Amino acid sequence: MSFYPVPRPFTLGALPAGRAGTAETLKTMKRLAREGAKDPGVIQVASQLVAGLPQYDRVGEICALHGFVRDSIRYTNDPIDVELVRTPRAILEMEVGDCDDKSILLACLLRCIGRHSRFIAIQMEGQGGYSHVYVETPLGRLRDGRTRWVALETIKPVGVGWSPDNVTRRMVVHV
Repeated sequence: MSFYPVPRPFTLGALPAGRAGTAETLKTMKRLAREGAKDPGVIQVASQLVAGLPQYDRVGEICALHGFVRDSIRYTNDPIDVELVRTPRAILEMEVGDCDDKSILLACLLRCIGRHSRFIAIQMEGQGGYSHVYVETPLGRLRDGRTRWVALETIKPVGVGWSPDNVTRRMVVHV
C-alpha cells in the first residue's frame, strides 16, 4: 500500500516574468503572511519562541524568531519551472521552504507578536532579474528621526542586520 501525505495549502503560480512577476509574488507573500498571523497555531508558535525572554526585549524577540526560521526550516528550491509559495502553517508543518517561504514565515511570526516588517526583493550584480527576498523589521530610529530597518536573512547562517552588498535593485513591500 502506498502512502501519500495530506497536501498542504500553497499557491502554485503561473506568474508573469520579470518585474511584474516579482511584484505579484510579493503581493501573494504579503497576503499569506497577514492571513497566517490570524492562525491560532502559528500565533502559539510565535508566542512559545519568545516566552522565555524578558518583557520588552525587542531585540531578543527579533533574534529568537529570526534564528528559528533561519535554523529550523530547511532551505529547499521550488520544483523546476514552478513558483511555489506556501502558507505559514504549511511551512511550519513541512519544515522546508525557499527564500520566499522562509520570509513569509518570519514576517508572519513577527506580525504575531506585534512587530511590523517588509519584504525586500533584490537583484544581484550580474543577474538579469530579482533572485532573492529577505525580511526587514524596524528597530529604533536613526539620528535624523527616520525608522531604522534591520535585515533578517533567512537562508544564510548570519545574524540580524546582515544583507548582501552586491545588490543592484530592490523592490520593497510592507507587510
